[in-house]
Amino acid sequence: MSKNRRIFFEILAPPFLATIWLLINSSKSETISDAILGFVPLLLFAYMFGIIPSFLYTVAMELWFRLGLRVRCELLCTVGLSAFLGAMAGFLSGGIGALLGFLIRTDCIPFLWIGAVVGLLIGFLVGRRQTAAPDLI
Repeated sequence: MSKNRRIFFEILAPPFLATIWLLINSSKSETISDAILGFVPLLLFAYMFGIIPSFLYTVAMELWFRLGLRVRCELLCTVGLSAFLGAMAGFLSGGIGALLGFLIRTDCIPFLWIGAVVGLLIGFLVGRRQTAAPDLI
């Protein structure tokens, strides 16, 4: 994955994946059309609350890559760091929502777990090494 694509993915994917996670685990929508109608507003709120934590997550991960720690520590450490940073970003997103009055304080903890899972997925995707395609001659 190129550096620009990785940065783009690190910034924009966490709120999107968290929205999908919330939509799948939400039991309030009874039909698919209700879920689809609720997706766009939920996605807008996710980006409103999550873009700053996603940016901070991206800065920390790019520092990890720039220092060469992905090569030295391999995939497991990269995924662990990403899950930790994702958990902190999720908690911060919930805190921003609580600070602005959209959530109550106890609503921050589920976002910590969602952030950890999303960080784990993103860490795996950006941390794995790309291998060259084998010659088929």
